[in-house]
This record gives sequence, C-alpha cells and structure tokens, in this order.
Amino acid sequence: QGYRAECAYKASDALVKFDREKFDMLVTDYLMEEMNGLELARLIRQKAPDLPVIIVSGYAAVEGCDEVAGWIEKQDMFPALLDKVKLYLGEGEQQETLKRA
Repeated sequence: QGYRAECAYKASDALVKFDREKFDMLVTDYLMEEMNGLELARLIRQKAPDLPVIIVSGYAAVEGCDEVAGWIEKQDMFPALLDKVKLYLGEGEQQETLKRA
C-alpha cells in the first residue's frame, strides 16, 4: 500500500524509535513485553498528543482508552486496519467526505 512501517518487539524499543524518528501513527498490539499497548499509547501521547494510535488485540476494547483512536480485534484486522490507517492519515473515504462537507 506504499506505507513504511517500523517494527519493535517490545515497548522500550518502540519508545526509543519514537524518540529518534518522526512517525505519523502508532499501531501496536495490546499484549507485549514490558507493558501493554494502552500503556505505550499513553506514553506516546504525552510526547505527541495528536498522534493517532491504533491498538490491535485479540480482546475487545478496554474501558478508559481515550488515548486510542482505534481498537481493532485481530479477527477483524483485515481490511479494518488498512481502512483505519487511511482514515487517520487523511486518505480514507470518510475523511474525504468530511473535507467536502
């Protein structure tokens, strides 16, 4: 789809990469080493409050996740993830409709 993705196997690696580079979005699993995706989202949003965060999980969305723009359950990941990425980067159909309104 033309997007460049960076991979991190644990939250601390993601935080280091985030400090070194500029990212347009964070897509993270909910379960990972060191902390969960919601905790990572909160740390990232402290540094970049407007950065869209999407959590992918085998579980339903948890309450109190205001830091998260989208929550996608793994069984619904495709094409839902790509649709959310396009939407939050301003490339989706819904975003296009909002621009015209």
